[in-house]
Amino acid sequence: MRRRRGYVIVAATVFLPALMAFLGLATDVGYLQWQKIHAQMAADAAAQGAGLQLLDGNGSSSVISEGQYDASLNGFTQGVSNTTVTVNTPPLSGTHAGNSSAVEVIVKRTLPTFFLGVIGQPTATVTSRAVTVLGNNGGAGCVFAMDASAAGAFTVSGSNTSYYPCGIEVASSSNTALALSGTVTIYMKNNASVGVVGNWSISGSAKILNYNTGQNLSPQHISAPADPLSYVQSPTTSGLTVRSMSRVSYTTSQTIQPGIYCGGISVSGSPTITFSKGTYYIAGGGFSFSGSGTVSGTGVTIFNSSGPNSGVSGCNSAFQPFSVSGSTIVNLSAPTSGALEGILFFQDRQITSASTSTFSGSSGGNFNGAIYLLHSPLSYSGSSSSGYQILVADKIGISGSVTLNADYSSLQDGSPIRNAAILEE
Repeated sequence: MRRRRGYVIVAATVFLPALMAFLGLATDVGYLQWQKIHAQMAADAAAQGAGLQLLDGNGSSSVISEGQYDASLNGFTQGVSNTTVTVNTPPLSGTHAGNSSAVEVIVKRTLPTFFLGVIGQPTATVTSRAVTVLGNNGGAGCVFAMDASAAGAFTVSGSNTSYYPCGIEVASSSNTALALSGTVTIYMKNNASVGVVGNWSISGSAKILNYNTGQNLSPQHISAPADPLSYVQSPTTSGLTVRSMSRVSYTTSQTIQPGIYCGGISVSGSPTITFSKGTYYIAGGGFSFSGSGTVSGTGVTIFNSSGPNSGVSGCNSAFQPFSVSGSTIVNLSAPTSGALEGILFFQDRQITSASTSTFSGSSGGNFNGAIYLLHSPLSYSGSSSSGYQILVADKIGISGSVTLNADYSSLQDGSPIRNAAILEE
């Protein structure tokens, strides 16, 4: 018995240091990997911010300062805590080396080790790299909540699963600019990210995941995004035919024509309505679908304004929001070329309204184009099976499960989002 006890003591004496060494190694490796993940997030955010400066035509000093600033927002500040943030335009390495339309960011931090110092390695350096390339193929954002200060500027709650093929950008500086709660799961495809100017609240079992790896993603801090569709000119009534001077209600199947609709358009019941190609100028009264009908049309832009803004004599109808609800099946596609390429629903930028526009069609429908409501809130639900969907609104609330797409192959000029700094490396 004494011999056995002695053996245990000897074995413990021999193997315990090795066990502690392995434990220490695992601790250090795990800590360094955690730092590596956060450094990569900082590099990604910095590369996109620097890329947008390059897109705006600013010089290298602005590109560098913006990249370093965005990295600092994510906890990696140049010259602080043994951190370097290097911004190269053009990149010095990789597949885009020498490309003047690309920006490379390298984030490095030297960290003390806990146990590796015992074997002669008291520090270790983590390095992360990201490259953005300027373009307009939709590789950047497709969802933009533009309110500068609102709490819950982008909100998802309840029990649902959503899929986004490109980035979500939230302009609000609020501490709860992005709010996820309940059993929400957001899958980000194509290595897309979630960027927030302020901060976020993720509660319950809500989570954001990388679609390909299943890895948990945390939002990134970003600089305030500019209006991604600011270049699109608002339609005017010039050259358009006045179709009605009071609200038009469609309850029977028919084909309708583009033009000016003073007092708005509504579809109810169960008709089949076909929108002919062109621009529909809603001069007050709003635009609503309800019931269980079918609405379709290609090459369509629906512009929502007010009667007084239209300049049409005798048209005084007040602004009303978009409303697509019920079990209406809507298959509408935006123009594939021209001044309104890719723009499906467009609220007049002169209109600032707290009234929420609602888009919640039934399964089987497809919005193929941008929903652009710069100064009003949007409530969106439903999934599209193909094409592309872009959401730009003052505030965005997602209800139900949502699937967006980013196939811009039908458009002559690619994605209508022109301010794209696309993360490629």
